[in-house]
Amino acid sequence: MKRYVLSLHAGHNSAAAIGDETGLLYAIQEERLTGEKNFWGFPRRSLQWCMDQVGASPSDLISIAYGGKQVLSRYHSRADILNGYKRAMTNYGKLRQRVAMPIVLRLSPEMNQNVVRRDLASMGLGDVPIVHYDHHFTHAATAYYGLRGDPNEKKLLLTCDGDGDNMCASVRVFGGGEVQTLAETNWANSLGAIYSWVTYMTGFVPLEHEYKLMGMAPYASDKAAEEMAQIFHAYVGLSKDGLRFEKKTRQRTNDLSDRLQADLNGKRFDHVCAGLQKFIEDILCEWARNAVRASGVRNVLASGGVFMNVKANKRIAELPEVDSFEAFPSCGDETLPMGALWVELAKHFGDANVPPLKHFYLGGDLDREDTEASVKASGFKYEKPEHMPTLVAELLASGVPVARCAGRMEFGARALGNRSILADPKNQDVVRVINQMVKKRDFWMPFAPMAKRSRQEPYFKNPKDLRSPYMMMTFDTKDNFKDFIAAVHNADLTCRAQLVEDGQNPEMEAILEAFEAKTGRSVVLNTSFNLHGFPIVRDAEEAIHVFKNSGLTRMQVGEFMLMKD
Repeated sequence: MKRYVLSLHAGHNSAAAIGDETGLLYAIQEERLTGEKNFWGFPRRSLQWCMDQVGASPSDLISIAYGGKQVLSRYHSRADILNGYKRAMTNYGKLRQRVAMPIVLRLSPEMNQNVVRRDLASMGLGDVPIVHYDHHFTHAATAYYGLRGDPNEKKLLLTCDGDGDNMCASVRVFGGGEVQTLAETNWANSLGAIYSWVTYMTGFVPLEHEYKLMGMAPYASDKAAEEMAQIFHAYVGLSKDGLRFEKKTRQRTNDLSDRLQADLNGKRFDHVCAGLQKFIEDILCEWARNAVRASGVRNVLASGGVFMNVKANKRIAELPEVDSFEAFPSCGDETLPMGALWVELAKHFGDANVPPLKHFYLGGDLDREDTEASVKASGFKYEKPEHMPTLVAELLASGVPVARCAGRMEFGARALGNRSILADPKNQDVVRVINQMVKKRDFWMPFAPMAKRSRQEPYFKNPKDLRSPYMMMTFDTKDNFKDFIAAVHNADLTCRAQLVEDGQNPEMEAILEAFEAKTGRSVVLNTSFNLHGFPIVRDAEEAIHVFKNSGLTRMQVGEFMLMKD
């Protein structure tokens, strides 16, 4: 009997997901299976992995869903992306980018769908019906189905990214089985394109390192940020109704490389970052405010790559017009398979029967036999404690960072405790220690705090009691910020807090409780468990590889604690 829906995204940061009438079951990014961060291409391994997790064959699939009408599935390495931006500044590249590509996109609304069908057929999936949904509708559906409560309650859905299916932003209202589209913004007016171009021009990798500019922004003065923001405001504003972004230049925002280069030439790096961030925050807040007024809906959900900007999310959430706000976790294109899957499940099993996201631990758990074999073959000393949370808490309290690879793997860009490096955040020096051990991250980038949501009040300012289980928003800290200073942004004393909901991750909750019992403090430092430039670790073998090639001295792998002298 056919029961499963399989879904995929084959572009930048490709991924796959699978679910049935009970909802989303598994999801994984191709990067976790290839070892290539932000893998761009057809997610062959992810599709097969999802089917293997549930034991599905092609005959068990109702359909395959794709969150986009136009497909860019050809493999691109990080070098390809950098070369693409470099080429776009040549005469040939400008002709291709400004003339040829817009014509191709306009004349090919189903571009490369045949390539996806061909690749699926090569896996024996050619006879399964495939359905394509609009890119921004899928982003909106991802946030709606994943984060909604009552299916009859109306939610305002905002989407914003670089581009997809010729659009870069949308305003919709979902609820009661109905969808109302209030506005869509053509890709020529993309905020995401501006942010990516500035990322490239400041020496970073576009579509990957935008967060580094956001992290630098608070180090500049308000005056410098305001002056630089005016440069960006000269490029894009809002339409008369306030619901669409509109370019103020003759060129599309994708084609502003020459003007950006001229306008930013000689400007300080931190000032550029601050001005860009202020511009993004200001225009997104005005747009969100207008959308609330136009729709009459004050509960806001968001998705699309621009909403990975946790500082902008904070500003939107603080608007007096907004009662509640939440951005879907890891809301770039890697989560499009989830939205496409939920839309298909709603179609086959009823809109009201699609359950929301319970947690984001959507990957595989550790295989006990493989884990034990890997631990014993590692050559490291190990023990199997009676109560792992107590041992982890004791090590953290004694000042020792602990890497953790246990339970089901998280999906997306954030480590949420199961593939994390944990530490006591009271000691500022732990930032240096972890960076020397393994992370090698830019000196200005902060780590993040983790606490149970029920224990947030002493540490974070959250007057609307907003959810933040997936680290998609920053919060102002209280006067005791020095108690977790290593997980606080040094320039503005904000933090990207993970507030764990009760029951989401019982063992991680037990570690937090044991740490509080030991220290009187209920916050730990959390950062992703990976070598710099590589994806987050997936299984025991990868975890042991990182442990071996780093300065880490303690690591939990499943039921085992590994030790170095």
